[in-house]
Amino acid sequence: MTGFTGNLENVPVGDGVVMRLLLQWWRQRDEYQWRIEFLRSRGLLPILRYLIAAIGTTMGALAALNAVAPPAADGTLIRVGWAVVAVGSLAWGVRWAVLPWPSPRESAVLVVFVDVLMTLSALLFGDPNLAMSGIPILLCAGGYVVFFHGPRLHVAHIAWCTAAVVGIAVWLAMSTPEYGLQVAVSRAVIALLVTVCILPALQFGFWLLQGSSKQSLTDPLTELTNRRGLPVSMQRLNEASPDADLCALLIDVDGFKGVNDTLGHAAGDEVLIRTARRIRASVRSDAVVVRWGGEEFLVVDRIRADQAGAVAERIRSAVAAPAQPAVTVSIGLATSTRSGSDIGEVITAADAAMYEAKARGGDRVAIAAEIC
Repeated sequence: MTGFTGNLENVPVGDGVVMRLLLQWWRQRDEYQWRIEFLRSRGLLPILRYLIAAIGTTMGALAALNAVAPPAADGTLIRVGWAVVAVGSLAWGVRWAVLPWPSPRESAVLVVFVDVLMTLSALLFGDPNLAMSGIPILLCAGGYVVFFHGPRLHVAHIAWCTAAVVGIAVWLAMSTPEYGLQVAVSRAVIALLVTVCILPALQFGFWLLQGSSKQSLTDPLTELTNRRGLPVSMQRLNEASPDADLCALLIDVDGFKGVNDTLGHAAGDEVLIRTARRIRASVRSDAVVVRWGGEEFLVVDRIRADQAGAVAERIRSAVAAPAQPAVTVSIGLATSTRSGSDIGEVITAADAAMYEAKARGGDRVAIAAEIC
């Protein structure tokens, strides 16, 4: 999330702060993937996927029933319209039930698709009062956008809802000679208050909460996972590679106190940031990289035990590459081939190996006995 740093509890309240937060919210990078991983780490993603599939299937079944026996207006075009909604909704439901969670782009397309289907289903009643009553179903898509997508897609959804509500309101006013305008305006205002005011406010509030949540799991200096975030990241790693060996590398920057004492804490911070980036670039994208504390870093991955030594050496070499000030690292490596290994036991073994590497002069890898 770009442009959002610091603790919200320490931010003074004022119009300027509110405007800056609103601008940061509008400019935010899409955090779609982070939200999916958040739900997956808590075992909620499959439940939500099948719930969305059930909503689509239910809509499809009701539309199919309406195609056979239209509830209001009837005619060939109306029946064909209900059939289109039925097929589209059922296809949408099957897609959610059978295929993996969609990519960000596919998810946005699905939102547009369901907006069109829901609006069409409201219009097919052939009566403006019934159509206006059916418009709130668009809140289902709006709620999804609030949670998974950023403000830009939400604005597009709001624009669609506004056009649909205004169009139906005009239809209602023109088809009801007596008090039609008053009824149309009042019903349109109620519908728009929900879609234009309440949902955006909920999305903004959710964004603020997400920022606080991410900060609690992330080291602010290096932007790596912190100790608190390790269990969440480990759950994702275990789900991605449940059967692979468990490997832990504990990494300590050699002579870091001397860097701080000689060059100052700003230079020390730069060393930590550079070291973090070089470690992250040396391991798989799925590997968990943690700022373990001070000048210590932890890498946890599920790879074959015989590959872990090469990864450790790659990290050692990357950190030692020329830079100012130059630093090296001592690395302790521990692996476990045992099913259901305890990560705490593997980290403890890696910690002992790391101290052995430091005792032998640093800038080296020490390997603990394999945990079987």
